[in-house]
Amino acid sequence: ARPPSSRARFGATMKSSLRVLVFFAAFFVLLQASSQAKYGKSRPKGNPGPPNSVSGDEDRTCKLMDKGTGAIFDLSAPFKLNKYNKKMFVIEGASGGPFDHVDRVYDYHFALCGATPPQPLDCMGSDNLVKSPVYQITRRKDISEEAKKEQTYKTEPEKDTMHNCLALGSGDPDSWTYSLINKNDPSYGIQIDYKDGQECLKRTVVRTRTDTGREKREVKWIPTPRSTTIKMTCNPQTMNFDQTGESKQSGDISRIVGQTQTVHAVEDDMCHYTLTWDSPYGCPTNKKIRSVADRANDDTVVTQDASGRYQRTTRRKVNQSQFMSTVVKLGFFMLLAAAAVVGIQVWRHWKWMRIILPQMSDPNPMQQRLARKKFLKLIQTFGNPKQGMAPSGSRLV
Repeated sequence: ARPPSSRARFGATMKSSLRVLVFFAAFFVLLQASSQAKYGKSRPKGNPGPPNSVSGDEDRTCKLMDKGTGAIFDLSAPFKLNKYNKKMFVIEGASGGPFDHVDRVYDYHFALCGATPPQPLDCMGSDNLVKSPVYQITRRKDISEEAKKEQTYKTEPEKDTMHNCLALGSGDPDSWTYSLINKNDPSYGIQIDYKDGQECLKRTVVRTRTDTGREKREVKWIPTPRSTTIKMTCNPQTMNFDQTGESKQSGDISRIVGQTQTVHAVEDDMCHYTLTWDSPYGCPTNKKIRSVADRANDDTVVTQDASGRYQRTTRRKVNQSQFMSTVVKLGFFMLLAAAAVVGIQVWRHWKWMRIILPQMSDPNPMQQRLARKKFLKLIQTFGNPKQGMAPSGSRLV
């Protein structure tokens, strides 16, 4: 058979190159489609269950049962410190809300299940202060260089400290409820909600219409009673008060924000406060407990796809997508490395390759197999390319 012309060999080489380009383009499209953006900064707000009102001896034993799921939470041990030992739990050094002063820190004194121990010392003497299971005390932040260097919590009381103490809930037995932190999973923990605290002015945007019918937005400060949510999140790895020895100590039991990672306190909405405490007391006694890491995978996060659109999903799905993206990227780079090795070998054995490559598209199947076999052998040959002499003709045989 007559050997193919140079134009035919050139066309066959271009077809082979086009196939390689299409293959790489498909990999790039798959890589782009599987990529995920970073997590959003907003933290999930949770999915609390319906509130349970106090209908039995919950305010005497603090053994809470969710009526929807039947989950039981035994908070009797910490409640005993509030009810009978007259202690309060204290979260110190919390930052304020978006409308608070940046040079202020806040202490929160609280009790569980509506217990009302004696008021904190800084709150005594106020005429308009009601008896409450939760108090907030405002203090001036210590911004000295010594405090920054040692990273210690130091504050100094302001003048007329008693005016900086606020009741964040009512001591009325009918003013508190409890519910699951996550209505679909009792192992997230239990939360206690207090209401009817001292009034505060809440910034509210009210939409009205003018005489001409145009919509108007007006900011009003509406008197609103303060309220508090205490979340006892389930963490069986943390120690209880008997293990730490705090139940036998005199005085209140305190935690410092920043130094103790298991407590958080924030004014997440104007006139509403959320106190979070990781504790074994937040675990249900009659339900299966999922690990903290497993529950975190169900948190809602905000991601951004390749087109720039934002979407809500769970952390578990994001991790799975990132795993697939990593696998695709790894496969792409391995393919790129293999292509680089092939390119180098083709360049090193070019005297052979200029004959083999056109013959790989020969109409004769036998000639194609012979050229492919020789091509693979040369690709795997890393010795001196000058040891083998290339044929003088335009074909292997």
